[in-house]
Amino acid sequence: MMQKILNSKNFVACLLAAATGMTLYFRVPFPEENVFLKVMALRSPSIFYFVKYSYTLFLFSTPYIGYSIALSGVYIFTLKAGRRIRAGRLSLFPDPRKRDKLFLVLGEIHNPRKQVPAENPQWLVIPERGLFTGIAILGAIGTGKTSCCMYPYADQILGYRAGEKDKRIGGLVLEVKGDFCHRVREILERHGRAEDYIEISLNSEYRYNPLHNDLDAYALAYNIASLLNNLFGRGKEPFWQQAYTNLVKFIILLHKVAFDYVTLFDVYECAIDPATLEKKINEAERRLTETDSVLVSEEEYLKHPRELEPFKFRLDEESKSYVSTLTPGLAAVLKDKAIQWEAENVGGRKPVSPEKKEQLEAVKRWFNHDWRRIEPKLRTSIVEGISVFLSLFDDNPSVKRTFCPPAQCYDPQANADFKYGKPLPSFRWLIENGKVCALNFPIGMNAGLAKAIGVMMKLDFERAVLNRVPEMEANRDRHFREVLFMCDEYQHFATVGESEPTGDEKFFSLSRQPKCIPIVATQSISSLKSALPGETWRTLLQTFRTKIFLALSDDFSARTASELCGREDKLKVSYNLSESGHDARVSLLTGKALSHKSNITASKSYNTQVDFRFDMKTFTELRNAQSVTIAYDGTNPMPPMFCYLKPYFNDTNKSYFRQLADGEL
Repeated sequence: MMQKILNSKNFVACLLAAATGMTLYFRVPFPEENVFLKVMALRSPSIFYFVKYSYTLFLFSTPYIGYSIALSGVYIFTLKAGRRIRAGRLSLFPDPRKRDKLFLVLGEIHNPRKQVPAENPQWLVIPERGLFTGIAILGAIGTGKTSCCMYPYADQILGYRAGEKDKRIGGLVLEVKGDFCHRVREILERHGRAEDYIEISLNSEYRYNPLHNDLDAYALAYNIASLLNNLFGRGKEPFWQQAYTNLVKFIILLHKVAFDYVTLFDVYECAIDPATLEKKINEAERRLTETDSVLVSEEEYLKHPRELEPFKFRLDEESKSYVSTLTPGLAAVLKDKAIQWEAENVGGRKPVSPEKKEQLEAVKRWFNHDWRRIEPKLRTSIVEGISVFLSLFDDNPSVKRTFCPPAQCYDPQANADFKYGKPLPSFRWLIENGKVCALNFPIGMNAGLAKAIGVMMKLDFERAVLNRVPEMEANRDRHFREVLFMCDEYQHFATVGESEPTGDEKFFSLSRQPKCIPIVATQSISSLKSALPGETWRTLLQTFRTKIFLALSDDFSARTASELCGREDKLKVSYNLSESGHDARVSLLTGKALSHKSNITASKSYNTQVDFRFDMKTFTELRNAQSVTIAYDGTNPMPPMFCYLKPYFNDTNKSYFRQLADGEL
């Protein structure tokens, strides 16, 4: 009440002055009976009336000046010094399950530029169109990235329309500590979506083969080579990457042609053992030729009886042709002697496509005229370049069982009872059915393997998401659910392509159209910089339009965050003190200048300077659950502001400053 009165102190002073003036007007009226005033009225009426009306005016103006000074003093020295703004009450936090539209509440906003409470705080909300442009959370260890951002955001997104099977959100969750997956499971169970949780771990029932998809051999080999570059760095000599990419490509092609199935262990086995590779090439040749028969006309057969007799031809009475099984030796004789023949499929087996036969011939040419001609020492170096990674799927039986399952695992009849484990459905199926796939492979078990599996799952997921674009374009009337990509400690899984066609920066720049919501958390900008080559971290970071900066503990991250928040004109105050003297002389006692006449001048000036909105000190001194947020709503960027986050273990409807006062943070 007192604050409102003092805020309107001029109006109050007018009321008090009016009351005082009216009282004085009747209590102390103008003394018209005074002899001197009567003489003045007779001699100079104009001066008399001037004095009279001035007297009346002063009855009101003088109290007004006094009251204004008194109230201003109270306002400055009493209320202003002890003024303390109480944090206002927030509007109720919107329940994710009852939201009609998809949006994400990042936290609460008070004064956007000062760390003080506000009487009317608001929620910082990112609408659906802004979520598709990505959210990056950056903060040092222990600042609350997971508890204040990842958990609450996952709860809001996974809880959106949880009761509608056709509209609930699915996606991929990656982490390195092993606890975030359990929290995601609890969130899904709390929202009645326990059946949507699918976990990949060494103890789970699911099996995941990174090579069992519709990509061609070169694309799979290229992905492995790119992964090796991110794991071990890119060498200065491109020959080695090209060599082991070529090796992996032809081994994968061989298995796809002959067996329609390949695992990373198969690639490793053939790479380190030339005898096994040659054996599988022969097996592939047998598989592709034994299903066909050769038909040679009787006239053509009689022209070359001696050459064809060893192959045990028999006469078919119906076609009047000689028939025999097609073998590599027979195929060579037919080609050498230019014998006219026809192929026929027998036994009801599926005929082998000519394309597969041509691919097998390509594998044989590579093996005989390329791989075998390389010097043994050089060949060993090439193999070592790839085996250091592939051996991870051989030395650990649990890893081999989970990520290199046998082909029978994907056969519905042979694996009807899931004795080989449940095959992980394709990410396309998982996305369209609202499933949440989580990789629970703590990096403490095997850092290199955890990153490799996480990156391969991420690449499969990204490809499945981007493949939605043509389907969404062809079916505009159909509802396509949103997709969530959430990654904690993102620096362990970040990959960039630079000049290559793969890379997270390329996916995130295209993920808006297929309705993907990327949310990643990393310790600092320095973590991304050290994990990625060159200046590629800049390209990757700019794909996240919304950035949440918690406390940063290194100067590079703090300086970069300050630069990202931009600069603005700020009013700067400067003070100047000067002393001057007149008739100065030198003292014979001290030897210093003295003056009996001197003065001191103090001046205060204002000027505008371009300075950072938030300096480095601001980012390094943020408390837990405090952040500087650069938000984007999908249409217009919001200016950087202080945002106060909501830890999952506290009441979301209670203001940050009240939680801080109660010791809940």
